[in-house]
Amino acid sequence: MNRIANVLVMHSRDKFSLFALPWTIVGSSFVINLFIALLLGGKTAIYTGGLSSIYIFTLVAGSIIVGGTFPFAVGFGVRRRDYFLGTLTLAVAISAAWAILLLLLSLIEADVIKNWGVGLHFFHLPYFSNGSAVEQFWVYFVAMLFMFLLGLVPGSVYQRYRRTGMYVLFGAVGLVVSVFSLVSAYWDWWGTIFGWFARQTAIDLAWWTVPLIALCALASYTLLRRATA
Repeated sequence: MNRIANVLVMHSRDKFSLFALPWTIVGSSFVINLFIALLLGGKTAIYTGGLSSIYIFTLVAGSIIVGGTFPFAVGFGVRRRDYFLGTLTLAVAISAAWAILLLLLSLIEADVIKNWGVGLHFFHLPYFSNGSAVEQFWVYFVAMLFMFLLGLVPGSVYQRYRRTGMYVLFGAVGLVVSVFSLVSAYWDWWGTIFGWFARQTAIDLAWWTVPLIALCALASYTLLRRATA
């Protein structure tokens, strides 16, 4: 447990990248959208996708964290298993903290300062903010954790196989997506696929994402077990 805690401490030393930068990006997006809403005089409801920036940042953070810390940790004798568990703990902690903050901001926007007084829908959005506070938290948390671990996979691939692994990974992903698109178009599956997604609530999709999170975690751990510094 102490070794995992040491990995967690090692990651948390980069406070700016992990804690300040993502909310600087979100805050900047919010201020820009608030300014636009003010210019419009609050007469028009504004729905913005600016909140997606924190999820994109989380994806990028997950993809680069291995390259920035894995060689250092292994060089100081940290076991690969402990490194992975420490990194996973960091991902869970950050996802939970950000989910709580997003939930609070969503509730403030919806019930305290109604759309910030200018008709701006930034944190409280239709579909994603439906349901109880617990359900909203779960949606935010799962989405954040999934993005981090999804980014961790290519980061782990690069650490294990370097550039060759990245070429193979993205080539394989591109091939699978292309074949699936062609098959779906040929057999006319798109209507069924989109219809299925249309019937799912945000909380439903969050639960469907849990197996994908487990798969990404397993893939990353398997790759890092044999990765070199």
